[in-house]
This record gives sequence, structure tokens and C-alpha cells, in this order.
Amino acid sequence: MEFIRAHRWYIKLRKAHGHQSWTWWKTQISNNWANDAWRIKVETAFESSKLNAYKDKALPWFCQQKERLKALYPDMSEFMIHRKILRECGGDLENAFKSRTTEKSSAEDIINILEEVATRTRIGSSRVNLKTRFNTPWKDSVDKNTKENS
Repeated sequence: MEFIRAHRWYIKLRKAHGHQSWTWWKTQISNNWANDAWRIKVETAFESSKLNAYKDKALPWFCQQKERLKALYPDMSEFMIHRKILRECGGDLENAFKSRTTEKSSAEDIINILEEVATRTRIGSSRVNLKTRFNTPWKDSVDKNTKENS
């Protein structure tokens, strides 16, 4: 039933406005069909997707995040989109990217920087937590060995 309603809506708009660009159609679809549940779903997906420099490929991750932001905020500038995406990297990765980019950096520049940081530095690699590493039963086994030797 929803499909029929959507098809009728499309035909009506096509007759009224004729041939339009994809950007125009995308705006119309967003205005007519996007609801709060969809917005929350996209925002949650954006916020939960973090770049792991060694696990994720920079290009698909960046493009997916950019598309999510464009869907949510169609009027947001490219610079603000890039900054918001880089903030999602967090910590050392975010600082590494920000120190290598400018306001005039294009999406291509940012993707190249993401790939450079992932391949040439160890920033963002998963580190071993020393607290958990040294809170192992090693001390207990040393104590047992000394008791057995006594």
C-alpha cells in the first residue's frame, strides 16, 4: 500500500515539475518521507560508526559518513561536514587529521590523509591496556613457585 502511495506521489510531482535533477528529487523525498524515527536511525548509525585505522578502509567509511550527514543536514557546508566526520574519529586520530587539514581541504584530500595516517603511523591502533595486562595470574604463579621451593 505504501508503494502505491509513493508511486502516486512521484507521478503527481513529475507532472507538476517535469524533469528535475537528482538533488531536487532527493530533497523532495527527504521532505515528504523522512520522519523522526528515520532521522534517529541515521544519527545513531553516524555516531556509532568509528574509524578504526587498521580495520576499516578510509574511502567507504568517509563516503558513508558524508552521505549520512548530507541526508540529515542538506544545507551543511562541506567544511562543517568534514569537521563533524573527523570528530567521530576521536582522540589521537582526530588530532592527527586536524593537524594535516585546512578549511579548504577537499574530500579527496581528507581521504588521502586518512589513508596516510592509517598506513604510515601507529595512531589509532589498538593498544594493549597495561592495567589488564599486568593484572594477570603471573604474580600468583610466582608466589606458588616460591612456596613450593621453600
